Amino acid sequence: MFLPLSLLIIVIVLCGYQSTRKPKNFPLGPRWWPFLGSAPQVQYLRKKTGHLLLATSKLARQYGPVIGLKVGGEQIVVVHGAKALREFLGNEDLSGRPNSKPDTYRSWGKRLGIIMTDGEFWFEQRRFLVRHLREIGFGTNDMSTLLEDESQELVKYLLKETNGGEGILGMSSLFSIPILNALWRMLVGVRYDPGDPKLAKLHGILADMFKHVSIVGRPFVAFPILRYLAPEASGYNIYMEVYRRLIDFIYEAIDDHKQMHDPDCPRDVMDFYLSMINRNSKLQSSTFSEQQLVIICIDMFIAGSETTSNTLGFCFLYLVLYPEVQRKAQEEIDRALGRERAPMLSDRQRLPYIECIVWESLRMFVGRAFTLPHRAIRDTKLCGYSLPKNVKVVGCLYDSCLSEDCDMEDPLAFKPERYLKNGQVVIPDNIIPFGLGKRRCIGEALARGNLFLFITALLQRFNFSQMPNESPPSTDWEDGFTPRPKDFQVVVSER
Repeated sequence: MFLPLSLLIIVIVLCGYQSTRKPKNFPLGPRWWPFLGSAPQVQYLRKKTGHLLLATSKLARQYGPVIGLKVGGEQIVVVHGAKALREFLGNEDLSGRPNSKPDTYRSWGKRLGIIMTDGEFWFEQRRFLVRHLREIGFGTNDMSTLLEDESQELVKYLLKETNGGEGILGMSSLFSIPILNALWRMLVGVRYDPGDPKLAKLHGILADMFKHVSIVGRPFVAFPILRYLAPEASGYNIYMEVYRRLIDFIYEAIDDHKQMHDPDCPRDVMDFYLSMINRNSKLQSSTFSEQQLVIICIDMFIAGSETTSNTLGFCFLYLVLYPEVQRKAQEEIDRALGRERAPMLSDRQRLPYIECIVWESLRMFVGRAFTLPHRAIRDTKLCGYSLPKNVKVVGCLYDSCLSEDCDMEDPLAFKPERYLKNGQVVIPDNIIPFGLGKRRCIGEALARGNLFLFITALLQRFNFSQMPNESPPSTDWEDGFTPRPKDFQVVVSER
């Protein structure tokens, strides 16, 4: 009995010691404790600062812009600062996605979708999606008309709520439904009325997902055993329950499409995809399947819905806090468009200050965010450090956009004019909201179009101001899948 116990203790001690050893020339960072890695230090700083990105930013000031961490058994490199971020995002050796088992929980244990896949599978699926999005009007006048319609639907809603005068509205979730509708029309060719129960159901599912499912910092990912030992406390149960509800909803849409599917007359992305599945049904090597279609739809929601609506939330938060910016924007709109003609995407060149508001709003959003996680597809270098194959790499955008160390004057202030140079809109290198290289966001045109049209359409018709006799809304934020402003209300009045 004594000998087996002694051997077990020796094995545990050796494994614990081995787990504290860092790879040669690995980025600097806090000490790795046996089995836990640097999780205790990171969690301490997270509680102290209130946010994970502020915790890693604090570590970056101590160890440099590239930090080497280990959380549980997973090695993670966190990149800070514009120069290091651009090197990271431009390095094709770091263009992979994590391929650990927890990353496939949402997709039946398979690597599916376009956000969390890489290699030939990702390339084929991304190429198909981009090609057929263009065929249904993505990036064309058809998309412009669709977005313009949705922005005017929101104007009608606010006109009804203000009833010829003024009203009090919550801004944090005001934009979710019209943006979701625009995306859903591209995917499945359906536009729901605002009161439709199906839209309310989809919106509720997505709201739960974006609130409870974060990109980084999930305990059950770093410590997979928590899936069994503490499924509730680790976030595993809510993660799986939300994805199950969303998957069921999308499968209902697929079943509806099958009943009316005409291969000769595709109406939307889902029709194109179903035709591709049928065409390749006898090929064992085909990457096209109904499960893949489901996860693609989820990825489109992730990439195109929450990010844009939260950016608009930050935009109107700061427009309320900086009424002089709001007035200047309205003066530009009045000069260029007047108050009756609805704005169009083609008006962007005539409204440079609005374009600057778009970029400043993006800065306020992404400056509170991490990039999606990347993976080294081979041994590589980053800022002089050695990164082994399969290490996870995440970018923190705070230090390049909002911190006192970023290369911007008064970074916490909302100053759209910082992008105007001799009447032209010039974006500095440290503002990279849509990524770089192979992983650059395919939805950039949709996001920027939505932002421009919603900001212009609402400022053309309404004033937004702080609640009387209340403190100004906070610029602090809530972490979720992406950062979002804390709930706030404003007074909306017709101009």
